[in-house]
Amino acid sequence: MFKELPKSFHESALIDRFHGFIKGWNIPRMNEDLKISGWALNSEYFCSILHELREDMSYRVIVDRLVDVPDKADTRDTEAVKRLATAYLKLLFPNVRSAADISTSDFKRYCLQRAYRMRDTIKTQLGLLDNEYKGKDVPAFSIREVIPELEGN
Repeated sequence: MFKELPKSFHESALIDRFHGFIKGWNIPRMNEDLKISGWALNSEYFCSILHELREDMSYRVIVDRLVDVPDKADTRDTEAVKRLATAYLKLLFPNVRSAADISTSDFKRYCLQRAYRMRDTIKTQLGLLDNEYKGKDVPAFSIREVIPELEGN
């Protein structure tokens, strides 16, 4: 995936610092059916909302509470998956204010698994780029069950 990028991007130490990678071929090709007419959300307004959400750390607290990190997990993998899961949570579930507000199955399906796949793409590319990373996988993160009565603590 990085073959066409400048040589400076072929360094595994740099690539390992990328959280995730969106494969362009997984994004639908733009066609006339995807265009809308009528009312729409102003992109400048939407951008402002996303900018404000960047400062809201409450979503990360929810992710930290829900995600169980395996022993001896690589810190870069852990941080990447948690940051990506936090981003998905903000985008897809902006109304969530505590871990009890989202079902663990929804969080796993729409946030954690997608974040895992994005980081796994980076790990796969690292293995192709550098023998040091060959055969190293992203650890399998699991979900903690949240007890609603303890959620406020």
